[in-house]
Amino acid sequence: MNWPAHVEALLREAKPASVCALDPAALELAAAALPDLTIQRYHESEPPRCVVALGVDALNGLAANAIEQLIGRIRTYSAQRLLLVAHAGCALDEAGFRALGFVVSLVDVETGTRVYDYDIDTYKSVPDWLNARFWAHPERWEP
Repeated sequence: MNWPAHVEALLREAKPASVCALDPAALELAAAALPDLTIQRYHESEPPRCVVALGVDALNGLAANAIEQLIGRIRTYSAQRLLLVAHAGCALDEAGFRALGFVVSLVDVETGTRVYDYDIDTYKSVPDWLNARFWAHPERWEP
């Protein structure tokens, strides 16, 4: 499967209530995948709130720290889920995306393009020790 078809399938599967396109190519791809949904354009001055933010060419030509800052702004102010396409030659490598909480969704070997997915809902599983059973034990307190 090529990466545009994969991204379209991810969008259709997610059935988001709102999508924010980070660039014109993302706007076109999202409109093709979700024809009944109005796609918002991302503006740094007034970032829109949306369920999914999609970037196809948004990372092209950016340095690694600029990519990290863009991702941070989007996660903080706009979307709880990000789908980003990293074309060959992207300044941020796979380890950098993984450090930011992204999962590789697809690697297109022919073009060297990778699709990364970040979803706050599945970002981290709850560890077993994080429950009431291991926390407050009033019977162990001595006055």
